[in-house]
Amino acid sequence: MILKSSVDLRGLQPQMALAYTIAATCYAKHGYTCTITSASDSRHGPNSLHYCGKALDIRTRDVREQARPLLRDEIKEALGPQFDVVLESDHLHVEFDPKDPPRESES
Repeated sequence: MILKSSVDLRGLQPQMALAYTIAATCYAKHGYTCTITSASDSRHGPNSLHYCGKALDIRTRDVREQARPLLRDEIKEALGPQFDVVLESDHLHVEFDPKDPPRESES
């Protein structure tokens, strides 16, 4: 695992280990290094899932700009619907944010 020196992993939820492992695999597939730049540290929006250990930011500056959306889509597909993967200006934001399961229609 590669971390920016200021990253604090305390309080990180176990789902985020899976998220990092999958992201690192996708990065490596394309010849890039997967570096976590933020976990439960830094400043984020007031309702950010970073503060409850359910989000990671992953560096994209070493990824070709044209490859970033593809990488985002691959990670999102591999993680599935319980995770959100958002391409920000300088990083990928990955969060564990399961939505309520769809309700079955009443007949």
